[in-house]
Amino acid sequence: MDKHDRPYKCPADGCEKLPGFTYSGGLLRHQREVHNLHGGPRKQLNCPHPNCKRHSGKGFSRQENLNEHLRRVHTDSGSLENGGDETEDDGSERAGMKRKRGPGRGDDADLRAEMARLRTENEELRRQSDLQNAQTQECKKAIFLLSQTLAISQHNTTELWT
Repeated sequence: MDKHDRPYKCPADGCEKLPGFTYSGGLLRHQREVHNLHGGPRKQLNCPHPNCKRHSGKGFSRQENLNEHLRRVHTDSGSLENGGDETEDDGSERAGMKRKRGPGRGDDADLRAEMARLRTENEELRRQSDLQNAQTQECKKAIFLLSQTLAISQHNTTELWT
């Protein structure tokens, strides 16, 4: 079976557009976690932040998903041990916000410093690459000279025997 084949399809209503699953275990997990079949989700893992909507109720079925949630939603709210005293509004507002990108937050100096660092690194890498190219050319030249010397030596040896 090709690794891109997805022969295991969910027959439930609303899942027609899913691409399917590559192995039967994936389909079984989907049915268990989404449709509460086969005994329902195993163990719910809830978010440790008390003001998060995932703290109670619908948690996560896998540790991997909880870790991803913590990384994405609770990145700058401080560690849980330090109190994590965000209000309910802060938590729900942060969960719906997208990360800001690009200039406009006073990052110009940081960007300039990063550009200077990258230029220096790039120059150093180019210098190393040029050095390696020169060494490669020297090695090729040495191999060529050795092969010529070997050919001459073999030619002289065969003349001695004839």
